[in-house]
Amino acid sequence: MPPKTRFNKEQVIKAAYDIVEKHGWKALSARGVAQKLKSSTAPVYRYFRTMDQLERAVIVEIKDLMIQYTSRPYTERVFLNMGTGYALFARDHKQLFRALFLESNHFKDIVDEIMLYLQEEMGNDPRFEPLSADIRGVLLTKMQTFTHGLATMICVGLINDDSEEYIINTLLDVGGAVIGATLARN
Repeated sequence: MPPKTRFNKEQVIKAAYDIVEKHGWKALSARGVAQKLKSSTAPVYRYFRTMDQLERAVIVEIKDLMIQYTSRPYTERVFLNMGTGYALFARDHKQLFRALFLESNHFKDIVDEIMLYLQEEMGNDPRFEPLSADIRGVLLTKMQTFTHGLATMICVGLINDDSEEYIINTLLDVGGAVIGATLARN
């Protein structure tokens, strides 16, 4: 009898993540992870007592990738980089974007963590240093509403030009008006 293959927790999470990225959230199951690992479901339940725990681990991985996208320097403007990363994440990882933002609010706390991170990052944009945290939060919500709509349209294929240049220019057009009005009021 050949020795049993051992899988670690990270391998189980990676298999689950790969399933979600390729097939969507609804495809995630213990049996599907087992098939991906070419094993029984034992490794899944060795590390995760419930599928909810595994789902939570996967969504944390998705959140971390989203934060990587919003932290990249696409331009010289921190706030614009955040929005650009948000939309590019939706373009490059359609199923992960859907899992995080479109399929349910089951992980609202994770989305709230992302938004808190983004609000804190806004403090690194010199234009917003004089603004209070509350005003930055309102500005972020306004721009996130637009950016989320843009990202969703990109994700579902309603926008033909999903290039980085198009995204940046679109965010500059709308963001310029919203940011200008906010700064003028404050």
